[in-house]
Amino acid sequence: AVHFLVADHARHARWPHSLAMLILARRAAVSACLLAAAHWRPPLPALARPDKDGIFSDCSGSCVSSQDDRPAVWDNPWVAEQALPSAMERLRRVIELKLQGKVVEQDERYLRAEFASRGPLGDAVDDAEFFFTPDDVLVQFRAARRGDAPDFGANRKRLERARIALGWEKVEVLRNRRRALVVVESPFDSFGPATY
Repeated sequence: AVHFLVADHARHARWPHSLAMLILARRAAVSACLLAAAHWRPPLPALARPDKDGIFSDCSGSCVSSQDDRPAVWDNPWVAEQALPSAMERLRRVIELKLQGKVVEQDERYLRAEFASRGPLGDAVDDAEFFFTPDDVLVQFRAARRGDAPDFGANRKRLERARIALGWEKVEVLRNRRRALVVVESPFDSFGPATY
C-alpha cells in the first residue's frame, strides 16, 4: 500500500508542473498572435502604374485623384514649370523631408511614395503616385489608403501641403458646362462640378 501511495503522489506532483507549462505555452502563443497583429500592415495594393499615356486607375474607397472626375475624389492636376529632373528631385525632397514619407519606386516620369500614419482607427499606410506628363508641365497624381479604410481627408490635405511646399499651381479645369442658351455657348454659361 505504501508503494501505491508513493507512485500516486509522484503522478500528482508532476501534474501541477505540466499544467503550468501548458498555461505558459498558451500565454506565449496568444502574446505572439497579438504582437503579430499589432505589427501587421495591409498588403501592398495592386497599384497599376499608369499606362503609357499616364492614365491611373479609377479610385475606389478613400482616394483622391487628378484623373478620376467624380466630385468626391477629384482634385486639380498641378503645374511644374521647371525641368523634369529638378521637379522630380524637389518632389522627392518634399515627400521625404517635409511629409515624412518614403519613396518606394521612381523612374524617369513616375514616383510612388508611402506615408505611415496613426489615426483614430489605428495605424494606416497611404500610397501616393505622381506622373509627370511627357512634353508638358502637368503633374498627375493619385493617393489612396490601403485596404480602402476611410482616411478622413488625410490624403487630400497631404497632397495640398506638398503642392504648397513645392510652390506649384493647380491647373484650373472647367467642368460640366451648363449652357444658358441651349444650343450655343455664351458668356452667360455656368460651370460646376459633375452631377453624378
